Amino acid sequence: RFIRRSGILAAYSARSHWRLCSSYEKEVTDRMDATHPNERRERKDAQRNLERVLSAAQELLAERGADVTMEEVARRAGVGVGTIYRRFPSKEQLFAAVSHAVCADAQHCLQEAAQAEGDPLLKLRALVLVQYHRCEGQAALLELRPPAEAAGGATVFDQQLYDAFHAMLRQVIVDGQRQGRIRQGDPAMLAALCLEVLSPRAFNNLTRVIGGRVEEIAEQAVHFVLGGLGAR
Repeated sequence: RFIRRSGILAAYSARSHWRLCSSYEKEVTDRMDATHPNERRERKDAQRNLERVLSAAQELLAERGADVTMEEVARRAGVGVGTIYRRFPSKEQLFAAVSHAVCADAQHCLQEAAQAEGDPLLKLRALVLVQYHRCEGQAALLELRPPAEAAGGATVFDQQLYDAFHAMLRQVIVDGQRQGRIRQGDPAMLAALCLEVLSPRAFNNLTRVIGGRVEEIAEQAVHFVLGGLGAR
């Protein structure tokens, strides 16, 4: 029932690109003075430019990884490179802003998936499918490993996403255990094991080894996770 791209998955596809920019944009613009007309116009221009820059950076990072240059982002966004440097003095700061927005969006989509179902096993299916659809286009930007394990170090946003997803999975597992539908065991440990299967790294490896459409890979992951949890 979750394989078709409807409901949560369709909503994610329609809204995720907008949310990528909106969360970071709001934090920036809320600090700007909007009391005069000229300042309001300048703020709107800055918002539009910020949206273009973050969207372009997100697309390029997803396509090519961290080798992207500020000049390439500027060309994709249709703005001058100076516009980017005025907001983000370094490439690292720009990439951190993109990571922040992507992780916040990922958390939001996963929360929507969990809230849309009451049955714990259906919640697990929804979380796996939404996560794998995200990995399809954003694997380079969505690392779910704790920072201590991430090669080269990870940002605080990675840790927040990992913790949030872990908490969702842990709660679903606890609910399933209470209903006798998931085997007994430490929910925190079981949730951490599930996350190893749901990481972008695991998705990339599965895609490379078995190929196929994301729906087929996700369905295999669903069966594996549910089987490991002793779902019934």
